[in-house]
Amino acid sequence: MTRNRHRDSPILWQLAIKLLFISLLFGGIPGLAPVEAALASDQGCRITDIRFWQSPEEAQIVIDLSAPPQVTPLGTLTDGTVFFDIEKCVFRPGRQRYPLNNPFIQTLNVQARSDGSVRVYFRTGPGVTQRTFVLPRNEAKPDRVVIFLTEPAQNQLARRQQEQLEINRLKAGNVKIVVLDAGHGGEDPGTRGGGIIEKDYVLAMARLIKNVFDRDPRYRAILTRNGDYIIPLERRRQMAEQLGADVFVSIHVNYNRARHIQGIEVYYESPKGAVGEADRLVAELENQQDLVGGVGQTAAPPVAAKQDIVKKQAEIMYRSGQLAGRVEARLAQAVPGLGSRGVRRAGFKVLHSLAMPSILVELGYVSNPVDASFLRNPSAQLRLAQAVYQGVVDFLESQVQPGLDASYVEYVSQVEAARRAQEERARQARLRRQAMLARSQPYTVQKGDTIPKIVNRFKVGKSQFLELNQFSPNRKLKVGEVVRIPGK
Repeated sequence: MTRNRHRDSPILWQLAIKLLFISLLFGGIPGLAPVEAALASDQGCRITDIRFWQSPEEAQIVIDLSAPPQVTPLGTLTDGTVFFDIEKCVFRPGRQRYPLNNPFIQTLNVQARSDGSVRVYFRTGPGVTQRTFVLPRNEAKPDRVVIFLTEPAQNQLARRQQEQLEINRLKAGNVKIVVLDAGHGGEDPGTRGGGIIEKDYVLAMARLIKNVFDRDPRYRAILTRNGDYIIPLERRRQMAEQLGADVFVSIHVNYNRARHIQGIEVYYESPKGAVGEADRLVAELENQQDLVGGVGQTAAPPVAAKQDIVKKQAEIMYRSGQLAGRVEARLAQAVPGLGSRGVRRAGFKVLHSLAMPSILVELGYVSNPVDASFLRNPSAQLRLAQAVYQGVVDFLESQVQPGLDASYVEYVSQVEAARRAQEERARQARLRRQAMLARSQPYTVQKGDTIPKIVNRFKVGKSQFLELNQFSPNRKLKVGEVVRIPGK
């Protein structure tokens, strides 16, 4: 993780991937063009790379391009093969067949054609759904065509049911579930430095930490990802919640342009991030209430609903702080020379859970030569893994008494007070304008009129005139429009 790069504000390519999910649900959004609506580029383009990413539930084929492409509508052959053309496009190999043979896609063929276009053929696996999009260039990625593949819903359901049966069996034996989240993955490499690529390193560390946990029969560690693929931030947290996890630990490494900065950091939810999540959840509840309105269902009013959410957040944040403190204490002692920058707070999306204590661990700065040397050392890696394990065990075995995060409770109180004050100011402004309207008179703008001329002519205050008419100070008047003149 690069310092000052907030994980609630993903880099642009992450936003594009997230937009794919939204578009699948809601049928398209600005800036994300399905192949059927791709814009033309007179200059033409060339294919610079073809990549494939696969997770247990989804896969993507990414065709990188040198310029915005002109893409034809999808076609289908008699054998079910889907194809589209990229017009005015160059593909240096001329023709290439990719026999992927996985559950999502059987074959992918890319072929240059005599008319100057490139045809892309692909055949999906049984029951697989596909959507194909044109994504525009951004700071991190070139123009590209993305073929987005999703496994059959019944397969997902069957796998999750099987996972849940295993979780139920473990919980019946009083086994604690620890979800380990290796950050980034797939298209998102995370940060890099000191010979370390974050997405690869944290996956290896998550596997190592899992091995340490799984040697203890009291615990079972589960990875959010066990390969090189991207999982949306909210989905990582949701996976842990669906598994009924006792704790959630997200693993990362850090980066800073100031190479002298070093050390471990352990994060848990910040008050500001939690307030934003509370507002989102309340809005979600209100929307659900609207959807079921009139069918006899009752729900708590928004104020009561938010109070319940805030209380639950304060309870979970208190426990998250306790977990963070215990893990940081173990990590700080794990590797002599690898210091700690302590427990910190941030509004990372993976920490928003209302179901379990959640922390994000930064194992060190790859930008710092000392940290990077330790992070590459197998002996130090094992000690770090054991420290994460021991910190989690310290927390789960300590039977932490219930409590509330006092700083969050105070922050919510301040935010609500500021919100009420703002609402009161808006109410007073509405009343003031209503009174002004009652005493005002209409005036039709004549040629040559300006706001200064009108307020001077009628001897009224400019600020009153602007407020009454809800004009900005630089508003240009139009001949014939009707304005209101404040009464004296």
